[in-house]
Amino acid sequence: MRILSVTIVCAFVLFLSIGAIKRYAYHQLITLLENKEYARFDRLIDSKRMKLLFPKLVLLDMKLNASLLRQDKTRSIQLIEEICHLPLTSSQKETYYLKAFNFYVGIEDKKNSKKYLDLIQKGSNEKMKVETRRVYNIYIDKNDHDLKDMIKELDDMEEDQKGIHEFLISKIYANKKDPVNARKYEQLSKEHLALIDSRTSEKKLAHPTPNKHK
Repeated sequence: MRILSVTIVCAFVLFLSIGAIKRYAYHQLITLLENKEYARFDRLIDSKRMKLLFPKLVLLDMKLNASLLRQDKTRSIQLIEEICHLPLTSSQKETYYLKAFNFYVGIEDKKNSKKYLDLIQKGSNEKMKVETRRVYNIYIDKNDHDLKDMIKELDDMEEDQKGIHEFLISKIYANKKDPVNARKYEQLSKEHLALIDSRTSEKKLAHPTPNKHK
């Protein structure tokens, strides 16, 4: 019985130690990215130590984030496709299909935007389906199919929920070559997004983060 107890304690200590090592290694990678030390990041993330500590998906995701920061289009495409061809869970598919969709919309790649839009539409996340369809309509097809619905939806939104919605509406009007309404909704969007920033600042002042070094 005593041997079993010692074994359990040892296993628990080992578990905690591995967790601490993984946190430290992850922090190292994040710090290198923040400091734009990309060559050192590449060497570290491809090391045997990292491959032992983290699953393949985690490392690929980190590499993708790095390539996006570096604005390396070719490498980003390679990593997106490699990740999306892995055996992913339903929630992982939602995450990476959306990431791929946003990337391809950002570079105005109609073919691949449509590919990932279609994959998202086959999923179960109804909100994501609606939002990605609208983004595709606005940024790729540049049509106004969603304009009436989006303007109507503003009536049921709280003030701090309207900013992104109004920004998309302004893009629709810009596509329609209607600069007056484009400017109108762009200004409304800025005001509502500023409101969110203001409330966030107020919360921070009301609940300041404790100084751990005191």
